[in-house]
Amino acid sequence: MAIQTQVTTNRPDCTETMCDRQLCRSLVGMSFIKRHRTLQRGDRLSLSEASCRKIWIIVKGMTALCVGLEDGRRQILGLDTRGDTVCGMSTGHQSGAWIEAFCDTVLCELDLQMLTRLGTHDAAGDAGGQLVTDLFGIIHQRLEACSSHLVTLGRMDSTERVTLFLLDMALRIGRSSENGYFVELPMTREDIADYLGLNTETISRIFTRLKKSKLAQFPSRNAFFIPDPAALQRRLPVAVAEPGDTSSLDAFLSTIQPCQVAHKGAGQ
Repeated sequence: MAIQTQVTTNRPDCTETMCDRQLCRSLVGMSFIKRHRTLQRGDRLSLSEASCRKIWIIVKGMTALCVGLEDGRRQILGLDTRGDTVCGMSTGHQSGAWIEAFCDTVLCELDLQMLTRLGTHDAAGDAGGQLVTDLFGIIHQRLEACSSHLVTLGRMDSTERVTLFLLDMALRIGRSSENGYFVELPMTREDIADYLGLNTETISRIFTRLKKSKLAQFPSRNAFFIPDPAALQRRLPVAVAEPGDTSSLDAFLSTIQPCQVAHKGAGQ
């Protein structure tokens, strides 16, 4: 895992074009540490007690927030793609939580530990209030996503879970056309099973059933095509919202440059 670190005061390099929900505008005038991390598939970023003071922005790629059980089993709590913001979990020293990359991924890590020592008001006056507002916004988004996933695992049957997953991925990362949505998915059957609380055999069986009913096509193990998203939606007990306008975020992500290296080889 490659790491580039920069201790930043005043503002991060990307302040002017970063959208509000990525916190950078509210960090103007404050001191914090920024790292760009490059991960390959399977790389893990361990979460410790200090992680609750960190924010990660997915610049490129796809990650999963995971926890592990003592017997080796993994539960994927959430999936994050380009433009998503991940906040660290407030975990203890013995926690087995981590962020895992599903493909070549770039994260922009904002370490706010210095701000928590100073207090946001002391660090930047009135700007601290905006930072708190933005942090609450991110926390609420994460809680909403967690609540939705709990409903999926607790109340939906296996077919509904898989159907919801495919439609959600199609709307989030799929390429749309007049004929439907094509998705290149950097997840294995085991990854999908760990996210949906199922086993790989069940995933494969439901994929086959959806293919026979012509609701989905699977040209390869890491790609699928949804010809009629509305047909999938009609089979679900909840509505799957399409992503909002991301033009300002796309403009930022297309121009972001790696941080200048201040020190290398930082720890987690």
